[in-house]
Amino acid sequence: MKRFEENSEFEIFPDDITTIDGGIDGRVIRITFHLKRRPLFYIFTILLPVVLLYSLNTFVFLLPSQSGEKTSMAVSVLLSFQLFLSIIRDSLPENSLTVSLFSLYVSLANFTSVVIVVVNILLLKMKGKPPPKWILRMYKKDSASNQVDVPNDNVEDDEKTRPEWADIETKLNKTCFACFFVFSSSVTAVILGMLTR
Repeated sequence: MKRFEENSEFEIFPDDITTIDGGIDGRVIRITFHLKRRPLFYIFTILLPVVLLYSLNTFVFLLPSQSGEKTSMAVSVLLSFQLFLSIIRDSLPENSLTVSLFSLYVSLANFTSVVIVVVNILLLKMKGKPPPKWILRMYKKDSASNQVDVPNDNVEDDEKTRPEWADIETKLNKTCFACFFVFSSSVTAVILGMLTR
């Protein structure tokens, strides 16, 4: 080990050096090495950007819909996940017996990003129409004078008390943000916990 040079990708640990009598051929020396991959390069170039993108993905719901950037940001994050999936595919060996936890994490993040894009598109599509009844039941007005109950027979009163999308949109986006943020944080915590074991 005197001529050993440090490797930038692996740490090498000589665990066992054994001399065996080989009979006619003489002695045989068996050396056992254990290799441990140095993780810093992969943490800073692949793992950290994916975790940051995954957490950034949920903040799409906090953007105002008037800016017109909600869907473009969601699609940009989705394309970034596709890029990271191709990078991970190139760096991992082709194996169908076991799937890497990290590639499973990126695939789940990619799927979540697709769902976020679809939810954003649906919310923007529904914005031009009156709110559906299931949303009205979920998000009733706080004030007693404008409280929305089960629709009555008087159409004019129903139209006056029915809130518009501007009234509901903030609550709906905050609910979507909270749900997706909790989901992505818990998935990240579980996968990172499994990776560091």
